[in-house]
Amino acid sequence: MRSVRLGVCFLTAWMLCGFNGGCMSRAISEGIGVVTGASGKVVDIVRPTLLVHYRGLKIESITVTPGLKTPANLTSLIRENLEKVATKKKLTQDGRPQLLLSGEVINYETADTVDTAIGPIEECILRAKLTDAESGEVLTVVNLVSRAKSTSASGAKHLSEGIGKALSKWLKEGGITSDEERKEAEQAHN
Repeated sequence: MRSVRLGVCFLTAWMLCGFNGGCMSRAISEGIGVVTGASGKVVDIVRPTLLVHYRGLKIESITVTPGLKTPANLTSLIRENLEKVATKKKLTQDGRPQLLLSGEVINYETADTVDTAIGPIEECILRAKLTDAESGEVLTVVNLVSRAKSTSASGAKHLSEGIGKALSKWLKEGGITSDEERKEAEQAHN
């Protein structure tokens, strides 16, 4: 009889922990989302060439695919975050040689009711192109993907920051690094 009670108590405790585990993991992911924001990822279409000799970056048009529903301020938020990255990488508007960046938001997804139950997933994809300003040659084309996996990291502001993170990674792949990235690389090398 005692072993049956113990078994029932154990089973009840296990079920309560199991049901509560989803809530706990959701709470943890929300906490992480507050700190890290949306993630940024680069999906290559045309692999980047070596960009290290460029000293300027001018952001040209940032548009939205016709018919795609996005927040009204999304393109201005994206532009703002792209400019922040350029500044961190010491790429000025009038630096020479100069890169021209243009892009089109080709996907924008917000969390729906089902996502909210298991954890929201929001995503923004910017198809971006880098062109040599002098020659007009297209150097590389990628999808800059921003993904938010928590409520605290979602919304146009956070997704546009994720696009900025993806741009930073893209430029780094091409050899353009910030002072902070160079210091980290030097420390790792020593």
